[in-house]
Amino acid sequence: MKRLTLKQLMPALAVACLGMSGCTGKDAGEDGADDTSSEASSDATTAGEAGTDSSTSTDSTCTDSTGTTGTTGTTGTTSTSGGGFVQVDGGIEGGCVPGKLDDCNEGEKCSAYVMEPGYCCVDTNSCVEIIGTKQYGHECERTEMNDDCDNGLFCMTKTSGSTGMGTCLQFCDVTVTNDCQAKGLPEARCVSFNDGVLPLCEDECDPLAQDCPDSNFGCYAVGDQGFTCTIPGYDQGLGNDADECFTIQSCKPGLVCVDGASVEGCTADTCCTQYCDTDDGNAGCTDNNELCEPYFDAGTAPPGYANVGVCAVPTG
Repeated sequence: MKRLTLKQLMPALAVACLGMSGCTGKDAGEDGADDTSSEASSDATTAGEAGTDSSTSTDSTCTDSTGTTGTTGTTGTTSTSGGGFVQVDGGIEGGCVPGKLDDCNEGEKCSAYVMEPGYCCVDTNSCVEIIGTKQYGHECERTEMNDDCDNGLFCMTKTSGSTGMGTCLQFCDVTVTNDCQAKGLPEARCVSFNDGVLPLCEDECDPLAQDCPDSNFGCYAVGDQGFTCTIPGYDQGLGNDADECFTIQSCKPGLVCVDGASVEGCTADTCCTQYCDTDDGNAGCTDNNELCEPYFDAGTAPPGYANVGVCAVPTG
């Protein structure tokens, strides 16, 4: 039996829709299931608590929210593969830098919005008027071009391109060492989504334990960079094992979006599957035709994640 590699498991999802990315046909303003409804353990950690101080650029595949499984890629470059976050290469598409508080005129802030019609996730940065003073972790409201979070913050809804109610998250500058720590989030690291358009301070977490401090968040994959706490973004009635997924957050916490060919019962290009502990064999996989395959290729797992696996149908 041939073992699957991370690249094979991760679909080339378009862009990181942290709730972010420019993927397939999901409308940018399409509202969906409750971001906080999930049963998740906590992806919504306030984006800024656990993690290293280093800035990280992540690659994620098309999935509308934070990225689907399979976002492979190293810091600075991105080779997509599945996730709700857009592929990240550390570049900035727009004319301002979201992590810098003084990059726009007085009374304005640098934010992100959807330029491509019908796109699910933010793909461009622009200076917009500051219309609110909501702070990190506060409930906020997002329109197509703006939100009522204060300067340096972004209102994350179901996906980065959705409108409606959400939570203010902290922008960061991937070029500044310890930027999240300087912004008052000592345990967070700066993770760049959607080709650098959406750099956010994110808490690291354990996908097996789903241990995000905020129970409204879930622990989702950000490619080969590890796992961070993110707001779930699955549609009503979906997000379960073998359900179709579009972004890393379109699966319920505890599941990951991967190539549909590796998921038993999947009838789409990409589907949700369970995480499992490779130290426990196949005990964590409920389908008899799936095995617990390592999430990371041998020797590439970040410290503490070597035993993270996903339930997948083996090839060969």
